Amino acid sequence: MKTIIYTLIIILNLNSLFAQSEKIPLEKRKGHLYSEWKLNNTITAKIFLESGFPIIIFNEQFLQKHLNELALKLEIPSEDEFVSTWNNAKKTKIKYHINDTLIINRLPQIINAVVIDFSEIPSWKDYDIVYPIADLKGIIEINIKEKYMRILDTLNYIKNFNVYKMKIDENTKGLYLNTELSVYDTLGGKEMIKGDFLFDLGAGNAFMLNKNLKKVQVFVEKSDRMILKDTTRINTKGKKELSIIIPDNIVLNNIRIQNSYVVAMKYNSTKASDKYIGLIGTSFFKEFITIFDYDNKKLYLKSNSKNIKIIKG
Repeated sequence: MKTIIYTLIIILNLNSLFAQSEKIPLEKRKGHLYSEWKLNNTITAKIFLESGFPIIIFNEQFLQKHLNELALKLEIPSEDEFVSTWNNAKKTKIKYHINDTLIINRLPQIINAVVIDFSEIPSWKDYDIVYPIADLKGIIEINIKEKYMRILDTLNYIKNFNVYKMKIDENTKGLYLNTELSVYDTLGGKEMIKGDFLFDLGAGNAFMLNKNLKKVQVFVEKSDRMILKDTTRINTKGKKELSIIIPDNIVLNNIRIQNSYVVAMKYNSTKASDKYIGLIGTSFFKEFITIFDYDNKKLYLKSNSKNIKIIKG
């Protein structure tokens, strides 16, 4: 039996689904980015926005309910194929493949997707479609505080943004940055870790380190004075599985952040997930107006928060 595991990581990409400057409603729900889109001009779909998962995923229950209106051709997999996520070792069987055309927000879109039962993945169960932004060809602006996203044709209007040269994970369509993350205590004492950080719109926390990796375990041990000791209110298997670092401030690259924290946790260990020191999630992005430019492998950030200070030089 052949098992294909699409491992969830995270980022977003638009295929001319929306007109330039049209604002699409967006909100943060339980750490995830949520939007509502119109399919075939009649059906409202609840969208879970991702930023690195390599394929669109439909909820089987939603698809069966609207199969006539959606008019999509379903193909049965030739072999057993599965979806899994970083934080859930359970594999969920792919029921169908879709390679067809669908009208999304008034524009035709070629859909390459799979169909699974979302009830088997707790973080997806309230949604109809998981949609990676990397399938939305264009330059994508996300503003979590003002609750919108939009697709830009040009960056000519951009002013006072900090620009970061990114790398693309070809297997997951994820943007990542090789950089340093430092945590400081109230006396200025510092602990630092360096490596590849994946920018993940599907992760709720600002910083989630991969505790499968030895260098992360060492970083956590050195940061013990900043670790939250009482985790009884958190559903976890214990300190070996999860640690919460509460520093005075955090520095990522040249960005100093107040009033944030770092979570180090065990992932569903895979070759894809263990490539990364950790994830940068939506609690980080809510402090910025964020622009993802996939074609040029660049990330643009402009602070809209008093918690952020850009370190010059």
